Formats: sequence, structure tokens, C-alpha cells
Amino acid sequence: MLIKADGYIEKATKLSEGEVDVVVSTGDIDAHGERINVKGIDYKSYLKGNNVILWGHDGFNLPIGNTTKMWLDGDKLMARAKFYLKEEFPRKIYQHIVDGVVKAVSIGGMVEEWGEDGMTIARLKMKEFSFVSIPANEFALVASKSYKPLDGDQNAELRLLGNNYARKIFSKSDGVNEIHKNIEVLDTLVATLKELAISEPQDVLADESTNYRVVLKQAQVVDQQVETVIKSIKLKGN
Repeated sequence: MLIKADGYIEKATKLSEGEVDVVVSTGDIDAHGERINVKGIDYKSYLKGNNVILWGHDGFNLPIGNTTKMWLDGDKLMARAKFYLKEEFPRKIYQHIVDGVVKAVSIGGMVEEWGEDGMTIARLKMKEFSFVSIPANEFALVASKSYKPLDGDQNAELRLLGNNYARKIFSKSDGVNEIHKNIEVLDTLVATLKELAISEPQDVLADESTNYRVVLKQAQVVDQQVETVIKSIKLKGN
């Protein structure tokens, strides 16, 4: 299952040109009601391999930079981002960060193990991290600068620049059958989730907490299948 959780930017004006340090993840509960065990994040393969940085988790567009360094600082996972300043879009994002407009980042990765509470991600395989305009984590702001959200014109400008990187979209020809099959599986899983959510527990000994975890686990399976559908569509578009 692909998960996305937020962090925040640090030291945006204290490094060399094009570099910023960020808090990629903390152990705080985000707006989705989940938390990540920071020490359970596998970031080493990401750092040594395809260490890309995106805008808004947009894997269709070209990356805006790379991660040059990652380290643990107590309960925080830190990273150093190096922007690709030869292109206009990454330059624009970097300038928004330096000016204190864009302040948040979000990690993307595959969940390898959930905690017993169903809300804590015990192990996560990191795939990328992105700069974002709106964080889910209430702590995902820079304390040393005032927060200024993007206005409509700024969002439109960033979207327009980002679209210049977009790849071709898929057409309805080869590969559609696989997409349809994945969607049918998703329909079945969603139906099961609905049934679990509204039905009375079969085991009279099952307490409310146990029932909650069963429904939550099924919801996580649905979420994983959603990512399978998205992946099949993306592969069709390449």
C-alpha cells in the first residue's frame, strides 16, 4: 500500500544555492489518523538509488531535484534536497521555499508492516518525497518563518509550469483489459468493506476495538488495490 505523510522544511536560507534541509517525517498523527514509526522507514535504498524529489507526488512529471543526504535526528527523519535549477519549474519551487511560501513536504512509500493498533506504520519502504502546498500534518510548518499559503494565482502558475513536464496520457487500446480487471477487484473489495462496516459482528465475544481493527484492515486492503489500479493506468501511459 502506498502511503503519503507530511513533514516540514528547515534551514531553507542557511545552505548553498538550491539546497534545503527538510524534516521528511515525524511520529506525529496526521490528518489521516496515521503515524509512522520513523525508525522503521527504509530510506537507504531510496537514497542510493532513484533518489528523486517530486512536486505533489506527481510521478508523471520530471523530478524537481534529488536527495543528497538523509539522517535520523531523534524522532525526525531529515533529508537534504538539491533542486535542479537548470529548469524553470524547480527554480520556481525553490524560490517559493526560500520566500517562505511553500513550507511542507510529504513522504511517499510502500507500507511493509502495520502496527497492532492499525494506525501506526511499523515499517515503510521509502519511494520518494515531495514538496507540497498543503500538509496533512498539523506540525508540518517552519517555526522560524510565518506561514503564507499559496493563493489561486500562484497555484495556477505552478500547475501550468508543472504541466509542461507531463507525459502522454494513455489511450483506450492495449492494456485496458488489465485495468478493467483491477477495477473489478477493487469493486469487490469495496463491497466487502461496506458489508463489514454495516453488519453486526458474528463473534459475540468480539469487542468494539477488535471490530474496528477488522474494518480498518479491510480499508487498508482497498487502499492497496487503489494503488494497483493507479499503477496499471500509469504503466499504460508509458
